[in-house]
Amino acid sequence: MTAPLVRADELAHTYGSGLTAVVAVHGVTCEICAETRAVVTGRAGAGKTTLLHLLAGMKKPTAGTVVWPAFEPSPPGPDLIGLMLQDGGLLRDLDVRLNVALPLVLAGRTGTAVRDAVDGALELVGLAGFAKKAPRDLTGEQIRLAVLARALAPAPKLILADDPAGWLDQREGQRLLRRLLGAADQLGAGLLVATAEEAPAGLFGERWAMVDGKLVRDR
Repeated sequence: MTAPLVRADELAHTYGSGLTAVVAVHGVTCEICAETRAVVTGRAGAGKTTLLHLLAGMKKPTAGTVVWPAFEPSPPGPDLIGLMLQDGGLLRDLDVRLNVALPLVLAGRTGTAVRDAVDGALELVGLAGFAKKAPRDLTGEQIRLAVLARALAPAPKLILADDPAGWLDQREGQRLLRRLLGAADQLGAGLLVATAEEAPAGLFGERWAMVDGKLVRDR
């Protein structure tokens, strides 16, 4: 494998303090490389979302370390990691193109570079013909694909997806996961998907689980 994109060592995160403290992530050591295609499963509250936020640099660890050897600056900005959040809904007053472009614009990108990135991401997920549609005119599957396109628009080296197929039926969810894996292959990006559901057998090269904040490998 190539050098890690992100590496965590004895990573921990606790919410609150004293008697009300909740340990969401405890003693996690892992790394994601460009070749990684991993899924982490676990019940609600097991720590999956917090782990993704730590690996993305959105939260600071309570203990342990997380580093991003392949990124400069480090930690990377939000436009350098493809982050598909569980609650990453689209803005209803913007069409699909503008929703996908928003993170790039907020990161200071302009003009042709933004248009080309958005067009490429929509093509990658199969929504090229829906750029001018409003979110209210999309199906549930198309909404999730638009959220995925927004994560892919920066052509990230690392993709972290939190329950990307949430509230889709089984067939739609499998289609979306295959799109996500295909996009990671095309971009040459490392991929970690978190889900409360069991992922279809054979889709992911590595299968992990979060159990009470701890990471279990090779299930």
